[in-house]
Amino acid sequence: MAEKVDRKQLKKPDEFQLIAGKAMEWLRTHQKKVIAVGGTIVVAVLLAWGLTLLRSSREAKAGAALAEALELESRPLAGEAPAQPGVETFPSKEERDKAVLAALEKVRGEHRGTTAALTAQAEIGFRKLKAGDAAGAQKDLEEFLKAAAKEHPLRIFAQESLGYALEKQNKLDEARAAFEKLREMGAPERADLHAARLALLQGKPDAKAQLEKVAKDYPKDPVAQEANLRLELAALPPVTR
Repeated sequence: MAEKVDRKQLKKPDEFQLIAGKAMEWLRTHQKKVIAVGGTIVVAVLLAWGLTLLRSSREAKAGAALAEALELESRPLAGEAPAQPGVETFPSKEERDKAVLAALEKVRGEHRGTTAALTAQAEIGFRKLKAGDAAGAQKDLEEFLKAAAKEHPLRIFAQESLGYALEKQNKLDEARAAFEKLREMGAPERADLHAARLALLQGKPDAKAQLEKVAKDYPKDPVAQEANLRLELAALPPVTR
């Protein structure tokens, strides 16, 4: 879906709100699938919450800045494709990622108190986690979750990402508590999967039974496939050198 959205059109208020409204509807119907896939949230979802609520000129300005920051992600890399007139290219993916992060930081810093700045805060956390900065991601995601309203559609993604950030720092008890909060957010299947997954990671005797229960309780959900895959991997003989 995100690939079909022309980010330049997001600067036009009427079309922008139309696109964001469609994105919000897409999120409602695909929420579990998006959670299961993980990774950086698609641009349409990132924009859906705040930018459909634009009312003041301050919010509009912040929303335009966020759209421009996210638009950098679609810029081509040098040599990746024929150069387009007037379109800036980046020498590498790393440089592009750095530019996007800097632009998001600018939105957060210059438009504090706006919905766009809060959305940028979440995306910064997602990007830091993906880049391996678990401690930085934890800080940003905790700040986002503290400030975001309960109905903010990125809360559930931020909560799960916070769990991963804690896990990567080997803060397993804190990670387990973070994942458990997914249950009250309407994703009990994800909470159960993570509980079983962490139990397996820690070598707990009932870990396999927990994974089997996840697969049994949610047979039509993606967590069932993940639980079965982890059971298969756990059954493999240890690797010897």
